[in-house]
Amino acid sequence: MKTLFPKLIRLALFLLLAALLIPIGNTFLVQLDTFATVTMQEIRSRDDIELALVGSSIVQHHFNAPLISEATGLTAFDVTITNAYLPDDLALTRQLYETNNPEWVVLVLESYSFNWIRTDPQSQLKLMPHLTSPLNRARYYRDIIETDGDRLGRLLLFNTFGFSSLEDVRKAARLRLDPDGVLAQLIAESDGQYAYEDGFVRRESDERTLDRLVKTVIREESDYEYKVYDYTKEKLLEYKALVESHGSRLLVVLAPGMTAHVLAEPPYLAYLDDAQVFFDQIGVPCVNLTLARPELLPNLDEYYFDLYHMVGEGADLLSAAFARVFNALRAGEDVSGLFYRDSGEYLAAIDFITNVWMTQEDAGDGRVTLRADCNRGSQVTPEYRFTLRGADGSETLLRDYDAEPAFVCDASLLAGGAPRVYARVQGETDAVFFDPGDEECPLP
Repeated sequence: MKTLFPKLIRLALFLLLAALLIPIGNTFLVQLDTFATVTMQEIRSRDDIELALVGSSIVQHHFNAPLISEATGLTAFDVTITNAYLPDDLALTRQLYETNNPEWVVLVLESYSFNWIRTDPQSQLKLMPHLTSPLNRARYYRDIIETDGDRLGRLLLFNTFGFSSLEDVRKAARLRLDPDGVLAQLIAESDGQYAYEDGFVRRESDERTLDRLVKTVIREESDYEYKVYDYTKEKLLEYKALVESHGSRLLVVLAPGMTAHVLAEPPYLAYLDDAQVFFDQIGVPCVNLTLARPELLPNLDEYYFDLYHMVGEGADLLSAAFARVFNALRAGEDVSGLFYRDSGEYLAAIDFITNVWMTQEDAGDGRVTLRADCNRGSQVTPEYRFTLRGADGSETLLRDYDAEPAFVCDASLLAGGAPRVYARVQGETDAVFFDPGDEECPLP
């Protein structure tokens, strides 16, 4: 016993020292993200948030908090970090309640919120250093290790995302001492690409994903039955209890996606449908903006600069639509007329083709089959046209428009060029096309 007691003392001292040093390391010895730092600092420093919009970069880039404040008369704020999932949303909201007591909490979710469990380590990096409550940190740590079991990696955040250069050290110090100054410098150096206010990051860019998507994003087929995970339901119930325990009113918003993206992933709508049923069952109002009719929200495809995010003008349109629905719900009005009845009616209303693609197969006997398909509304009948492009850019017609998606020809016919396929809605003139090898923007 005499030899064991000193060892127990040393072990206890080691554990106590680790309990003190690990939070310090995870706070002061890790890289910091500018937008996350400024947003979290602002949440901690204010107590006037009345309408909190919680979520991932979909909130950060798409929900214009100043515009929503003006439209609703409530002080709105985007409580957000990029790639946030439900464990992050819970920790974010607990931090919000440290200094604020909003009347409304709007949890903004997307399809991936329901079919993905593991918290992104980058999200932990952006959020963990800014959580002020040890209890909140402990709950957040419990939640994220529950998603992947990486106890040590998640615990020693500074070991994974520690400073890798002197510039990292300087940036972290400047962000702690003068976050607004660092933000102002970032915005000035972006040449108008970024603006920030109340958690909302306005992005301006000449890039448009639509031009690339017409040649890419192939539909993914599967026989799997897509439903919201039980784990996700547990966390949503926990979130509901958290909000209600603070006397706030909870509204869930299912964010819209780019049409080509939605059509390319049939599970996208299936998850949203199942989520709507779940929220109805637990008595939480849920607004699915994917099903918004054009009179509420026009098609926003032209505003996307990547598969998931829009430039500022698209964000303004989405924010105005949200504010309109929010004001109506708050006044007890019926908003059902602003939305398609279900996913089937939504798909039937898509009267265009977003993109086309083509595969090449061996048909035997020296022949090949060019087979086309496209993402389109459920009531659209597509027509396909096949051509052969020469090295000089000229095109030779192989087969004119026809509803038959397959074209069989001698392989020798394709030796002098590269095949191209066009697709259009039957009877119309506008078309999209695809060249094999143009997969610039595939789904992740």
